[in-house]
Amino acid sequence: MEGRRQEILDLVNQQGEVSLTTLKERFPNVSEVTLRKDLKYLDAEHHLIRIHGGAKSIRSAYTAQENYYMRYAESTEEKKIIARKAAALLKPYDSFYLAAGSTCSGIAQELPNIPLRIFTDGMETAIRLAKLKNLEITILGGELAASGMQTVGPKVLKELEELRLDYAFCGTLSYSIGYGFGCHSTHTFTLGQVLRTRVDKMVIVMDSNKVNKVRAVRNLREKDIDIVISDGNLDEEIVAYLKKNHVKVL
Repeated sequence: MEGRRQEILDLVNQQGEVSLTTLKERFPNVSEVTLRKDLKYLDAEHHLIRIHGGAKSIRSAYTAQENYYMRYAESTEEKKIIARKAAALLKPYDSFYLAAGSTCSGIAQELPNIPLRIFTDGMETAIRLAKLKNLEITILGGELAASGMQTVGPKVLKELEELRLDYAFCGTLSYSIGYGFGCHSTHTFTLGQVLRTRVDKMVIVMDSNKVNKVRAVRNLREKDIDIVISDGNLDEEIVAYLKKNHVKVL
C-alpha cells in the first residue's frame, strides 16, 4: 500500500475516527481531492469505513453499531409507551419523517395498519418499516454514519427541503430547562432546523431518564417543538415549563 494511505489508515486505527480537516492538517501538501480519493480507495479495500467528513476504523464502526442495539434494548417498556402514543397521532394518508435512533425505531413496531407515507434516514428504522403493509417508505439519501445507523450529509437536507409533511418524529440526546433538546451532532441540529420549516408538527420523543442532563453543544429550543412524547414519568416542573412554552406534552 502507498505510504500516505498506510499512514492515513494507521491514524484512523489509532484514533478510531478521523475528520477530513485533520487529514488536511496532517498532509498540508496534499489536495482535498486526493485525500478523498485515498479514503475512497481504503474504503473500497475494506480497510476503513468512510463517513460524512472523514473516516472510521472498522473496529470503532462495529462497536458503534453494537452500541446502537444496546441502546435499543434499554428502557424497552418506556420506549413502547412512547411509540404507542406517537402512533396514536396518525391518521390515514398522513406523511411524516421518522428519525434514526432507538426510540424512533420503536415507533415503527406500533404503527397502525393504515396507509402512511414515511421518510426516514435511519437504516434500522427502514428495516423495521419494511415488514409492515400499507406504507410508502422513502429512505433519504446520503452517506452512512455507522454510529447512528443513519444517512447524513447535504443530500439528506436537500431532499427534506423539497417536502411538506404532517409530522416529524425526532429523538434527543438530553433535555434541560434553559438548554433545550440536545442534538447528537451538528448534522442533526441542522436537520432539526430544516424540518421545522417543512412540517406541521415537530415532535420530540424521549424517555424521562434523558431529562435534566446537558450533553450537547447544539440544542433545539422549546419554540422549535410542538409536541413532546414521553413515558409519563416527567417531573411536574418540566411538564409545566414545556406547556408554558406552548409545547404539548403526551
